[in-house]
Amino acid sequence: MPRKTTGIPGLDSMLQNGFPFPSAVLIAGEPGTGKTTLAVQSLFHGAKECEKGLYITAISEPQWLVQKFLSSFSFYDQEVVEKGMIDFIDLGPTIVKDPSGMLDIIKKKIEQCQPDRIVIDPITPMIDLLQWRGETREFMHELFAYLKAFNSLVLITSEMSYDDISHSQESYMVDGVIVLSYPEEEKVRRKFLEVLKMRGTKHTTGRQLIDITDEGLAVQAGLR
Repeated sequence: MPRKTTGIPGLDSMLQNGFPFPSAVLIAGEPGTGKTTLAVQSLFHGAKECEKGLYITAISEPQWLVQKFLSSFSFYDQEVVEKGMIDFIDLGPTIVKDPSGMLDIIKKKIEQCQPDRIVIDPITPMIDLLQWRGETREFMHELFAYLKAFNSLVLITSEMSYDDISHSQESYMVDGVIVLSYPEEEKVRRKFLEVLKMRGTKHTTGRQLIDITDEGLAVQAGLR
């Protein structure tokens, strides 16, 4: 099976040398666990391997604010962005006006950019916008069918706990699920990564300790 290296120190060795390609992988966890860092770090890694990247968000934050946050990490390279190797797109203002047109907008952006790696960060507000209209299930099925037909690696972040995962549509539709957590142990919170599933891959199981530094996120495989 073709692979794409993750760009996350310690993670490739857990996944038989990288993410299956093409595939859609859910990065799940509560706020502050490192989901965005992991996803965008992998996106910049791909860009340095001459892969086109697309970052899609729907949280209505100005692009410069998102990039300012990311620029604190050494993996962030403004030159890569200026060369057009990674496009940052905020769909927030558009989809609030017309949630039903969200899928068409996402498809259009992907077809314009022709990316090798796609990050949707997070998918949670998109689902929330459609929930009251009763269109969530249809949207999710169409989105994942489209993403899987597109020849790319897709990383989708979602704000959820362990308990939420078993009840979520996303976890059943994706090819892989990675959970980030920060449980309190002996009055100290430590951050962990766990690969719950990865189709076609023999993967390391159990929670693995992670560090987030100025260089980004790294997995300390074998340390628990």
